[in-house]
Amino acid sequence: MDQYNQDEMTIDLTKVFENFLRGFKRMWKTVLLLVLVGMVALEMKEIFFFNTTYTSEAVFVPSADIEDTYYYDSTQASSTKANLVDTFNSILTSKEMKNIVKDVLNVSKLPAKVSGTQIENTNLVVLKVTAKNAKDAYDVATAITNNCDALTKDAMQDVSITLLDKPTMPQKADASPSYLKAGLMGGLIGLGASALLLIVLAIFRRTVLDKNDVRETLGLDYVAKIPYVEKNKTNNPGLLVNGSFIRGDFKYSFHNIRIKMEQDHRKNKNSVYMITSTVPNEGKTMVSINTAITLGQKGYKVCLVDLDMRNPSVEKTMRYANIHRTSLDYIKDNDVKLEQCIVHKDDIDIMFGSDISVDGSTELSKPRLSHLIENLREIYDFVIIDTSPLYMMEDALLVAKHVDSAVVVVKQDYATTTDILDSVDELHETLPEIVGVVINSYKKPFYSQESAGGYGYGYGYGYGYGYGRSK
Repeated sequence: MDQYNQDEMTIDLTKVFENFLRGFKRMWKTVLLLVLVGMVALEMKEIFFFNTTYTSEAVFVPSADIEDTYYYDSTQASSTKANLVDTFNSILTSKEMKNIVKDVLNVSKLPAKVSGTQIENTNLVVLKVTAKNAKDAYDVATAITNNCDALTKDAMQDVSITLLDKPTMPQKADASPSYLKAGLMGGLIGLGASALLLIVLAIFRRTVLDKNDVRETLGLDYVAKIPYVEKNKTNNPGLLVNGSFIRGDFKYSFHNIRIKMEQDHRKNKNSVYMITSTVPNEGKTMVSINTAITLGQKGYKVCLVDLDMRNPSVEKTMRYANIHRTSLDYIKDNDVKLEQCIVHKDDIDIMFGSDISVDGSTELSKPRLSHLIENLREIYDFVIIDTSPLYMMEDALLVAKHVDSAVVVVKQDYATTTDILDSVDELHETLPEIVGVVINSYKKPFYSQESAGGYGYGYGYGYGYGYGRSK
């Protein structure tokens, strides 16, 4: 194998390990649950299904009368001597012996398990009678020892059967339930099942981890990465780039997005951009708002439009309360004027969405949507449209018919590459031009040489669609 292929294999293995670690962090509650289930299951098995048994033993010495010996060396023993022990063993466990014992005890079924074992290199035979209680074990063993002569006389002529050790009443069970051992074993089984699940997911569940995945797996241009940091519920809950507590690295990621969009604007004369994602909770609304603000801070005339009809979130994120008219009002009502729906805030103009979710495909199919976007195109340098996720409904595709290009937000290690590719392919059929992919909630993979960017926000928005994907 050449060096190139060796390096490629190393990268694949490290990615699998990375996926395993990320899967554990994501599913640690599931892992804990499987461990607990395993422990409880084996504990219950030990409590309800453990079979307590008692064993009574007797020791016999079958030997030829002429030798009258209790021992023989296996190297010197004749086949006759060896067969003698085997024959006696067979008699002890035979059907005839069991019938005799049943008659003696006056039972229809033998209440014990009978076995005979030869002690190695001797002619000593150990009779073991195992039953669920000590009395049954003792009674059966006693009955066998008292009646074995009757069967051996005819079958084993010139043989002496000596009872070396009489059966005794068992004083304790053969084994007791081990709850600690059962719990540990169950925990290990649960942990093993969890590890197997994580390994399978690490191998077969493909997600976007870095810009190389964007370029090589998705075949799309990489725009920027928005680094991850725990969301602070007290400080700047809206996660806006102009907030007081936002770190510089977070702002810098949107600086890169702005530059990419400026380049596209100059090269392709595009001005209307939709920002979407594959599935909910990838942070597309946060990206839409901060991209618009960053462009506005540069001096561009920008309008941010919330066209996510099923879960409008721009208002909630920006903490704006005095909305009179929305984008939905404009689309539904021909009498509503554009200026009635626009609010100026944070260096940009905004058309907020409705505070209730509606059937987006119905509303976005109306002719007023086209009028809205064309009017905005004439007024603004940039129009940033926050749309529904691609994988949920056809809403985003309806908007795509009227825009110039799109930015796809991909939350790191979230949506599968298969789902992303399916969604982007469908988007491409309607909108050939896509600026590229923004990776949100980025954490540096351990194998990567690139910088993590320092800070950012793992921020998602809850969607209550309740619908299947529309084709």
